[in-house]
Amino acid sequence: MLLVFAPASPSFAKSKKDTRMSDYTKVKSAYVMDAKSGQTLYENHADRQLPIASLSKMMTLYLTTQAIKHHQLNWNDKVPVDNQLIKMSKSYALGSFKIKHSNQYTVKELYQAALIASSNSAAIALGKAVTGGNNTKFISMMNHQAKAWGIDANFVSSSGLDNTDLKHYGYQLSGTSDKAQNMVSAKAISIVAQHLIKAYPQINQWSNKATYKLDGQTLVNANSMLKPGYYYRASNHLTGLKTGYTETAGLCLTITYWRNGRELIATIIGSQSTFSAMNGLITHLDKTVRSKPVTEASKTYDIQGRKVTVNPAEKQTRVWYRIGQDPNKINVTSKLMTTKLPVKKGQPLTTTNFNHTGLPSVTNQNGTAAETVAKPVAKQGNATGTNWFSRLFAGIGKAFSQIF
Repeated sequence: MLLVFAPASPSFAKSKKDTRMSDYTKVKSAYVMDAKSGQTLYENHADRQLPIASLSKMMTLYLTTQAIKHHQLNWNDKVPVDNQLIKMSKSYALGSFKIKHSNQYTVKELYQAALIASSNSAAIALGKAVTGGNNTKFISMMNHQAKAWGIDANFVSSSGLDNTDLKHYGYQLSGTSDKAQNMVSAKAISIVAQHLIKAYPQINQWSNKATYKLDGQTLVNANSMLKPGYYYRASNHLTGLKTGYTETAGLCLTITYWRNGRELIATIIGSQSTFSAMNGLITHLDKTVRSKPVTEASKTYDIQGRKVTVNPAEKQTRVWYRIGQDPNKINVTSKLMTTKLPVKKGQPLTTTNFNHTGLPSVTNQNGTAAETVAKPVAKQGNATGTNWFSRLFAGIGKAFSQIF
């Protein structure tokens, strides 16, 4: 089942502590990053492509959000839902939100159903709404966006369902095998989450809901780390984000939580105890990682003879470092990505590295152009010749005037 997580019952636990926190290393893959800077705090096989089940829906929700921002969709638009998706929504194994009638639900309602209850039908319907009814085109958009971000991802489904399920409803992508599924790395899906919460910061108004009433139904969030779930810990300061499960993927989870005034994104893929493993990972980082404030200033570069000012992504940022590193040695460096003009205001021009942290130095922060700078004006090819002839004839004229 894609939607239901089955947390261990407390009655079978050795102790309360054991059930709420387990070995965070016993997972297929894990990754933790700073949501704003993109700095890596932790990685365990983070670049390995794996099945991610319903974590895939974060890309669907991102593209839906972008369609709304660009006025291609409206939150209140009615979305047509075909009979096969209505049938899927009523499946015991694949449905979590029953769609009663076509054209009954808005973009907003389907967004909530896909996010909170992980409704597969709602996610597929949203993808089709973005592309005017073309599921194949939407999945192409998912892969194109992943490529544009430079992340490790291959999507065949907007919901995260495998073709083993999709083929029964006519949603197997042409040209893919009967067992094909979305293959994405923990780092890649964390970056998708980063873009999603940046595009729609208000998403936690829904992603932090354990339950939510919609159209006379109760949407149930499978994330047991949310209050009042068994794995809830107030100290986590958790705000969402998405769960996933298939038999091949195992339990998958991406969360957002806060530390030292910074939002962090953590993903675990392929665990039999994802919630307790995530609590263990959070505790591990609390014990081994610290952060310090760093001030960054604008810098000026010479590009093709023109001065270009680059503003930092954050004037006041926080750099994470491993305990044992000397925080006084930490520094921030920027590398220019282009040597060509023109550049547009707001265009990313530099990459940012955090050095001497004991953690990976690369971030996905970019310094951006403070203003638009045009190409240098090219000199006319005959300008020198014209001036030479002008001077020549001027000199001849002056000589003759002296003679006569």
